[in-house]
Amino acid sequence: MTPAYPPWPARDILRPLPAKPRRRIVAALACLGAVAGPPGAPDLFLSSALATEASDERRGSRAKKARTPHAKPPAPAPAALADRRTVATAPAPAPPTFYSMNQLGDHLWSVRWELAAVGGALAVIGFKDWGWGDSGFKFIEEGYFAKNTRHGGMDKIGHAFSTFVIADLITDRIRANAADPTGAQITGALVAFGIMGLAETLDGFAGRHRFSREDIAANAVGAAFSMIRNTIPGMREKLDWRLMYTPSNYERPGITTADGGFLPTYERQRYVMALKGSGFASLKSTPLRYVELHAGFDVRGFEKKERALGYPIERTFYVGVGLNLNEVLFGQGALPNLSKHKDTLPAKLAQKTFEYIQVPYTAIYAGNRFSTIRR
Repeated sequence: MTPAYPPWPARDILRPLPAKPRRRIVAALACLGAVAGPPGAPDLFLSSALATEASDERRGSRAKKARTPHAKPPAPAPAALADRRTVATAPAPAPPTFYSMNQLGDHLWSVRWELAAVGGALAVIGFKDWGWGDSGFKFIEEGYFAKNTRHGGMDKIGHAFSTFVIADLITDRIRANAADPTGAQITGALVAFGIMGLAETLDGFAGRHRFSREDIAANAVGAAFSMIRNTIPGMREKLDWRLMYTPSNYERPGITTADGGFLPTYERQRYVMALKGSGFASLKSTPLRYVELHAGFDVRGFEKKERALGYPIERTFYVGVGLNLNEVLFGQGALPNLSKHKDTLPAKLAQKTFEYIQVPYTAIYAGNRFSTIRR
């Protein structure tokens, strides 16, 4: 005898599945359509899924509203998945470049007049002082700082310093003029190295100098130092590299500069690194903002005139304490100075000069001659 089961009401047989299982079924169908269906089928299934989702949400919203008359309105439906697919397939924007050939061209155009001025100045000095064009092209092995070199290394420091100053000035002008100054320090270093490399090539046609690979290496050092100093944040505010043209009472009697050239001769040069207190935030509001710590170097006794006078070969390191003239004259502080005129053209020229030239009698030095060779 078959067991009697209670009859199911028709409404129970036809009752729709709960919302969550139905959503899973629709999602599964949509995935199958995306994998195996023809083009356009995924969109059909996705549209059906969205329609079913929306219908369920409306049904649930009406039921909830019947139970809670004062319920808040439902949140707006999410964006269509088809729109998301469209956005996902759009090409990503190209990442910005830090430096490019277009930037190099823009930088060069922005300093075209400055480049013309530097080239003209080098041409005047080269033909008048260095004898460009008075011989055929020749090489020379000069060495660096050895005792048997022609200038004891002062010529190498001079090359590095000149390249450094040109690179700094070009960098400043690019930052002031270019539409996009990003990478100005790179362009400044490249341009300065190229200018000094051209000058060295023309030296190859000068009988007094000739082409030196050591000078090219020194030019690279100066360009690199300028690029590093203009790249590391705060380094330019803290560190200067300067040239001092030493007065006669700094030197021994009988050594003079009778050559009559535009630039000071090697026997009257001293190069100084200056660490500035004004570049440190902790010292900016103290009197130490006016103080600098110096480290210097020079050589004597290598030039023909010095040798003729019996001047011994000497290499000397210096340490000292100096005044920061830019801070004394143009810095904001309690001392009365010219700070309100610091943005005028004469003041800017003075500030730039004090950045690269060490004025005599503004520092106290103690020297240590680490090698003295009698002739």
